[in-house]
Amino acid sequence: MATLPTKAHSCVTKKNGIYERFNHEKIIKSCLMVDVPMWAAEKIASQVAAAAYDNISTKEIKMLVYDSLKVIDEKLAERYLAANTLRVRTSRDTIESFDQTKIEKTLVVETGASEELARNIATDVHKELKRLHLEYLTAPIIREIVNTKLVEYGLETLRRRYTRLGIPVYNITNLIQNGSRDNANMIHNPETVHKYVADEALKQYALLHILPTELADAHMGGAIHIHDLEFFAGRPLNCLQHDLRLFIKHGLKVDGTGDHTSVAGPPKHIETLMNHSGEIMLAAQQNMSGGQSMSLWNVFVAPFAAGLPYGKVKQAVQMFIFNLNMAYAARGSQVPFTSINLEFTVPEFLQNEPAYGPEGKLVGVYGDFEDETRALQRAFTETLLTGDSDGKPHLFPNTIYAIRDKVLKGEFEEDLMRVHNLSAKFGTPYFANMLPDYRGNMANYMGCRTSLNDDWTGDWSQDCLRTGNLAFVTLNLPRIAYNSRDDDEIFDYLDSYLHLAEDVLLLRREQAVNCLDNYNLLPFLTQEMDGERYYSIDNATLSFGFVGLNEMLMAHCGEGIENKDARKFGLKVIKYMNQRASELKDETGLRWSVLQTPAESTAYRFAMLDREKFKNKIIVQGDAEASYYTNSSHVPVNSDVLLPEKIKIEEKFHPLTLGGHIFHAFMGESYSQPDSLMSLTNKIARKSDLGFWAYSSALSFCIKCKTLMKGLQDSCATCGEQTEVEWYDRITGYVQQVGRSKSASGGWNPGKMRELMDRKRY
Repeated sequence: MATLPTKAHSCVTKKNGIYERFNHEKIIKSCLMVDVPMWAAEKIASQVAAAAYDNISTKEIKMLVYDSLKVIDEKLAERYLAANTLRVRTSRDTIESFDQTKIEKTLVVETGASEELARNIATDVHKELKRLHLEYLTAPIIREIVNTKLVEYGLETLRRRYTRLGIPVYNITNLIQNGSRDNANMIHNPETVHKYVADEALKQYALLHILPTELADAHMGGAIHIHDLEFFAGRPLNCLQHDLRLFIKHGLKVDGTGDHTSVAGPPKHIETLMNHSGEIMLAAQQNMSGGQSMSLWNVFVAPFAAGLPYGKVKQAVQMFIFNLNMAYAARGSQVPFTSINLEFTVPEFLQNEPAYGPEGKLVGVYGDFEDETRALQRAFTETLLTGDSDGKPHLFPNTIYAIRDKVLKGEFEEDLMRVHNLSAKFGTPYFANMLPDYRGNMANYMGCRTSLNDDWTGDWSQDCLRTGNLAFVTLNLPRIAYNSRDDDEIFDYLDSYLHLAEDVLLLRREQAVNCLDNYNLLPFLTQEMDGERYYSIDNATLSFGFVGLNEMLMAHCGEGIENKDARKFGLKVIKYMNQRASELKDETGLRWSVLQTPAESTAYRFAMLDREKFKNKIIVQGDAEASYYTNSSHVPVNSDVLLPEKIKIEEKFHPLTLGGHIFHAFMGESYSQPDSLMSLTNKIARKSDLGFWAYSSALSFCIKCKTLMKGLQDSCATCGEQTEVEWYDRITGYVQQVGRSKSASGGWNPGKMRELMDRKRY
């Protein structure tokens, strides 16, 4: 309890319960603040002092002042009452008197309203606020009422500019208590809560301020999906493929400038380079919205392994992999989303390229380091095979093995077998097929499928390094079919959806240019190396994605993608998208592509929106509570089609989706035979047009006794534990924790969980 002043003066009780002495000067000052003449202010202060009693409240004092002032000047009395009874809790964490002119000024500055219009609206707002009789106003309340008045005046454009962004109290409470299941790569902790709250405000900002109404409505209505809306304003660039050679030559500034962090010179030792490799990708994630990747990694690192015993090389690689999986500091308390593209041998096109080694010095050509390249690949694979100290798989980096013609000719059998042992055990490796006719010397993958090929300028380095997928927008193909009566209408709707996506992508690129060139917002990407900016936006791809081709065909053709005739129409649709991408290359001079969307949440979102909109007309996978569309041009996961036939169906779409694609072979619960998988790899590489694939294994891990099991097990085979068994599987690309057995919670959204249970395994 507060202590009363001991002197015999009248005391005032404030709203917060604190007592203070009656202050004659405060009353004079409050009167002068609303332009009351000095003589009147002194007179009123004397009158109030005479009427005051011990423990009088501040509210009573204000009413005494008001009554006295009303006798002298009624208008001044009303101004005093507004200034002293309407108190505002501001966004600056202060409590201030209400000031109508502040509304007027913000309307002029934020919306471009005229002074007269701003004054009229502010006056109406003031009248409304006085009627509320609130003890305290808040900035959000005032802004809501201003927005209401703007709507009443028919000024919707001004309302959009003036609106306040945020998230309801209920939603924040739910996030704190229950978390979110939109992103399987994030666990529930304070940083994820912080990220989701910030993301919601930035999504609203993009939808209200950056995107025109028709584009925002197309996204919210489910015709298209604009990915990473939360990053549209400040981090509009998606995936990035690094060039490790530049950091070997010049050292590392993780902030891009060296002004705020320590600066490292060119690395002298392999351990330093391992540390730098991880820090590069962690630093770049502060500027990017998607995954970070490094191509030709073991080739570029090879000069640092020269003359070292294999044990030391492997220890350095172990440090790199563990660091990537333990750098728990990316967005929302994630480990950085990373990929490493590995070669089994030094590719022919690199044999005579200058090689950079310790201290950034030239040490010959990369062809001189064949043995070291192979040793690094072996060390990487062996480390992944061992797993962590609990026996769990390392979930990052996504490890991509390039299959070239030379690799399949016998000399690399031991290396290949080791990788397929890894596939059989954990199901984590990916394979990039460099044999098909649509491949050049170089192709690389980022994240869980986005890719670059040396088909833009023909220069492998320019086309595939220091750039990436700038952004992609996904089309809801089933909805096109629901709205169309014939083939012509299908392509009319497809045209309109493509134009929507095109407009979004061009806006996103414009925002990216602003962030790079005008706002100084992406310092890591804009740092100069060899006289050029590190990130090359001119070589970045703008991509059309798609979801639900199978359901589109079922709705339009009566059969799904497994049917030959329906599939022909599906190929026609994707070729049409490629044709538009090609036209845009000529029209804009930019790099456009088509990709199979990694629809972690989009396939679920589209299906649930369409279920509501089209009722019985809808064709979906799953059930009413968890519907989903088949991802991109894949065969449905629950199809009975055999694996060879599935390959024949899906391979047709890989040459048409050079912006990114993947083939999933979901393996059964029994332990896969590495030699059988290796034989399958040989056949896929030599006899199909599949560009990228993985043998995906569902795993269960007992947290209690550290037992790793194949398949999705409800209980531990060793100790019988049921509630502490963690499930793992490949989500849309990468392997990640699904959740726990016999638990309603998990990392995946309901649509992906339903898909997981539907997957047929070979």
